[in-house]
Amino acid sequence: MSIHTPEETQNSEIRLRPPEKDDIVISGISCRLPESDNMEELRHHLLRGEDMVTETDRRWEPGYSSLPTHTGTIRDLTRFDTSYFGIPPKVAEVMDPQLRIMLELTQEALVDGGLLAQDLRGSRTGVFIGCGFSEAYEGFSTDPEHVKGYAPLGGTASMFANRISYSFDLKGPSYALRNGDGSSLLAVDRAVMSIRAGNCDSAIVGGCNLCLKPAASLQALDMNILSPDGRCRCYDENANGVCRSEGVVILLLQKRHAAKRVYARILHSKAMTFHESLYPPYLSHKTFLQEVYHEVGISPSDVGYVETSSSCTTDGDSEELRALADVMCKGRKSPLLIGSVKSNIGHTETASGISSLAKAVVAFHDQMIPANLHYKTPNSRIPALNDGSLKVVTERTRMHNQVVAVSSFGLGGACVHVILDSGNQPKSNTSDCDMIQNERRLLLYCGRTKEAVDYVLTHMQNNAGNFDLHYILNETANCPTTNCPFRGYVILNSEDNVREIQKCTSDKRPIWYVFSGMGSQWPGMARRMMAIPKFRQTIQYCDNILQLHGVSLMDIIMKGDENTYDRVLHSFVAIASIQVALVDLLVAMGIQPDGIVGHSVGELGCGYADGSLTAEETVLAAYWRGRCIQESNLPPGGMAAVGLTWAEAKKQCPGRVVPACHNSEKTVTISGPKEEVADFVRELKEKGVFAREVNSAGVAFHSPAMKEVAPAFLNELKKVIKPKKRSKRWISSSIPESRWSCDLAQHSSAEYHANNFQSPVLFQEAIQHIPDGAVVIEIAPHCLLQAVLKRSLGSNCSMIGLMKRGDPDNVRVFYSNLGKCYMNGVRLNPLGLITPYSFPVPRGTPMCSSLVKWDHSQTWPLSKLGDFISGGSGKQADSQFEVDVSPQSKDHYLVGHRIDGRVLYPAVWVRCTGMEGPSQYDRTDV
Repeated sequence: MSIHTPEETQNSEIRLRPPEKDDIVISGISCRLPESDNMEELRHHLLRGEDMVTETDRRWEPGYSSLPTHTGTIRDLTRFDTSYFGIPPKVAEVMDPQLRIMLELTQEALVDGGLLAQDLRGSRTGVFIGCGFSEAYEGFSTDPEHVKGYAPLGGTASMFANRISYSFDLKGPSYALRNGDGSSLLAVDRAVMSIRAGNCDSAIVGGCNLCLKPAASLQALDMNILSPDGRCRCYDENANGVCRSEGVVILLLQKRHAAKRVYARILHSKAMTFHESLYPPYLSHKTFLQEVYHEVGISPSDVGYVETSSSCTTDGDSEELRALADVMCKGRKSPLLIGSVKSNIGHTETASGISSLAKAVVAFHDQMIPANLHYKTPNSRIPALNDGSLKVVTERTRMHNQVVAVSSFGLGGACVHVILDSGNQPKSNTSDCDMIQNERRLLLYCGRTKEAVDYVLTHMQNNAGNFDLHYILNETANCPTTNCPFRGYVILNSEDNVREIQKCTSDKRPIWYVFSGMGSQWPGMARRMMAIPKFRQTIQYCDNILQLHGVSLMDIIMKGDENTYDRVLHSFVAIASIQVALVDLLVAMGIQPDGIVGHSVGELGCGYADGSLTAEETVLAAYWRGRCIQESNLPPGGMAAVGLTWAEAKKQCPGRVVPACHNSEKTVTISGPKEEVADFVRELKEKGVFAREVNSAGVAFHSPAMKEVAPAFLNELKKVIKPKKRSKRWISSSIPESRWSCDLAQHSSAEYHANNFQSPVLFQEAIQHIPDGAVVIEIAPHCLLQAVLKRSLGSNCSMIGLMKRGDPDNVRVFYSNLGKCYMNGVRLNPLGLITPYSFPVPRGTPMCSSLVKWDHSQTWPLSKLGDFISGGSGKQADSQFEVDVSPQSKDHYLVGHRIDGRVLYPAVWVRCTGMEGPSQYDRTDV
């Protein structure tokens, strides 16, 4: 469809009022409208100029009882994710489909606005619903033999708002408005008033309408307000009535300072009631409009487009547009653009006003006014259509003027006018977003089903460059697993399709950090990790500290080779600095441990994660640990891993060889003079016991030899470390549990870390404090202890390492393992690694409500044709037939069709004789 850019409007930009923090804005929206299951589908239909009114048998056969063949219907009313809302089946089966839909739409609108449902629980959020009759409730309660006591809890229209408030635990005002066709826009007006009056801080506003009962359409047909062909010809000379349609729309209204998205700002709203006719008469409407613009303090000529109510009749449109032209076209340099969504979707009655707002949201979002359909010949009773004062938007038109008005009239006399503008929304956010949009990022998301998560991951892979969409989706990624049990991740902008989805049992699992020690170093470690800005920033900070002592950490990491880490000083400072950097990344993502354990020098990392060591103290403690060893001229030492228990090792170790590290129940690291360790390893191998020497850079760590170095090391540590109280979450692996109450064990001090240096590593004893079901994150250049942890901890624990030896792409390893943390219940924000983002997202950021996919595996009852009372007679809508089965009758053979002694008519016979679908509603009964 072509795009129209009228010359008259190209330079008619209106200066908007600057945004203020208490402005009321539309920050989220979702819908179910004819042929549109969500806002994205509605947007596509509108911008393509497609008619959503179709010939369908979803409610009754086309042409039933002389009704128009074309209607606007929602595709499926039987699906509802009852378990998400905790609604018992007995209530759900008699719940009005309008309410089922509104509950789901409320959640979708929250997601669209970047909010989790729990963010609003207990808040002063109001619920305002514009609705009409509950035809479903009538259908469910007509037959006395099938009435169910739960129906009033979810079937009556008066309960619609209250049920939403209850389900989402909202504490603001909650009520339904039943004011005919003006109900939903009146609900918007009441919500705006309540927020401005301080009665609530935000609001859920909705409108709903379903056409389940043919009698209502027949009544409209008798009143001559139905278009015979189902076309709404707004403003046209041949306008001949409306097409009844279905629709449910939910808006989220917030104050601007709290909004993460701004579709439009509500400048003003006003409502009034007229009683002179079925629509506001010219003079009364004119006076009303003058009052509206006088109150808001802007000129009517500043409005660029009006979404009119339109009765789709020549008289009604004439009254509305003549008043509109007289008030809003004076002093205007260009025509006032007008249109009505009724031409696209039909008349959604009690949802019509909020459906018009949905169209306005699309216009603001895309900066395009959708075309008004079925307009060919101007209504001759409206001079402004012929003299150019008013112009019907008949093709998609670029939006230059950012002020829009929406009107809605009701059969009972309600008249509502709402004025909106774009709220000065920027077209783009910060330049930083442009810089990072092509960088690899981790996307996390959760959903009701595996397919729901997969849909979002695929969508974001296809839109990987849209950082704004990523950011607002990220706000809703940590939904509780009780509601969204499936979790998944994908690395965006990755050459590899790195993605995974699994069912998560709980998001309340304890998180434990494990810091590895010597042995986790390797050439090239952390080199690729420098691509993560926050990681590089921490490494550079540590490098600045070490440069004062003649050590270049950057050279060690970026230029180190196989010989670099033969020097223990290089290994210690590199391991400690990388652990500090990894902790900084985890903190930036909002991850905090419930417990911390370290292995050997890894206890320095524990101190940093615990907050009882600073980054400088951690790195310098590692530096002096290495330097003191290097300057001590110790005799050659060795270490080996052996397959013995701790008790066996104590008993069997010969001479100066000692058990140094109790790693697991049957794995011990021994330490001592190099030759003695080698001899003991050979001896064990001869006995068939596992034994393997490990590279310890010629140092017998945690052996008596360390006592020679300890005094010098302690002296240097006292210059570096300021003692601080250790938290209870840090489990010591260098002091036996029997001594945890002593002063040495209570503080992260020079004495504590000097003791760690020369004492056995009681790692196996320490990790026994890790509870079953914990998520255990190993923090080191290589996940050295994974095998030990898997053997030692409960089967319900999840062991995850952040980096891996020799992998050419540790950024991928890091992101994918963070994704595994998320899938195992860890709450984290991967975008915390990136430059802070400033909400709201810019205009044009894709809508998110359509990305919410429900568990619709179960269907629920829907009131159908035969469920209603026939006409106004008060009789049940059924038919009685007398069938002659006498011996002379042609149907006598039916007496042979007996079950349990009773004559039952075969279903095929019923269909053949037309008994299953007789006319239930005669025009004369309405």
